[in-house]
Amino acid sequence: MDPRVLLLAFALVLLAAACGSSPAAHPAASARVSHSLAFARCMRAHGVANFPDPDPQGNFPSFSTGVSKQASSAANDACKHLLSSGGTATPLERQQKLEFGVKVAECLRAHGYPNFPDPAHLGQQALPPGIDTSSPQFQAVETTCEVRARKALGLP
Repeated sequence: MDPRVLLLAFALVLLAAACGSSPAAHPAASARVSHSLAFARCMRAHGVANFPDPDPQGNFPSFSTGVSKQASSAANDACKHLLSSGGTATPLERQQKLEFGVKVAECLRAHGYPNFPDPAHLGQQALPPGIDTSSPQFQAVETTCEVRARKALGLP
């Protein structure tokens, strides 16, 4: 897409948003969108080629990265400083992430990985032997489980 068209669309979105909110909200909203765009560009530059741009509020749509969890995690680690929150989740976001992780872990256990730990234990211990998170089989089951968890929790 022509960068001028993208810039014009971005300016129109900001103008439309400006008409319906308080003056103090404008700089914060603009900063959030700006930070989110920088984050999206960084993610693409770090190997997540199809990472989407944020919506006009600076939120990202649900999507499949098309890359391994390790690659997307590495890109996220390299880019999270660009988010206005510095990549720090709110208590509600942390709770939602934990609920999502529990649902995914339950599904993984039910679909061939009976020893897969709950997310509260990930990072504190190594995965049990026999779980290769980079294998195509694991990634296919994990993707299916993530879709099911989103649906069960009503997430986009």
